[in-house]
Amino acid sequence: MVSFLACRIGSSPGLGVAFALATCAALACRTKAEPELEKQQAPPAAAVERLQFALPAAFAPLELRGEGSETLHAPPGATIRVHSARVEVEAGDDFALEIDLQPERSQLPEPPQGARRVQQESDLAVFEAGGGYWFVSSRELVPEWDESARRRVLCSSAGAVQGPAASAEPRRFPRAAVERMVAACRSLALPRLD
Repeated sequence: MVSFLACRIGSSPGLGVAFALATCAALACRTKAEPELEKQQAPPAAAVERLQFALPAAFAPLELRGEGSETLHAPPGATIRVHSARVEVEAGDDFALEIDLQPERSQLPEPPQGARRVQQESDLAVFEAGGGYWFVSSRELVPEWDESARRRVLCSSAGAVQGPAASAEPRRFPRAAVERMVAACRSLALPRLD
């Protein structure tokens, strides 16, 4: 087809120039329009969130299971409930932690259906759904007196770690509350030899 057009255009010089100009114009319009079309069709990139985990100055160390036990920084007036190997720490509506001192699993969970993971680190997963946040953090505690006695604990927002038969949705918190709770979980420590 192209060779036939070239022969016909070659026999009429004015037609050849017109054809060449029309082809160039068509190509110029097409290449300029294609990137705009691609931009319109490309799905928007997911917004990456970076949460900041700073321990508030007002948080004070609490001994979770009595004198000489694990400590965690928490807001003033925090209450502690101990259930065998699980500890709950609460202070108001925006601070509720569950600490599993003998977790059955140590890997971080996948986001439940309808939720998105907003931040992932080697020891932390933060999820969001419907404007609310929750998290699961894995910590390794190493006693000063015996480094071979390492143990893994899970520290999470209340309701974030559920058994396989659980059907309830995790409790959701404001972003700022999750940032403070993650900082508190990262303060979890064994007693020090003084």
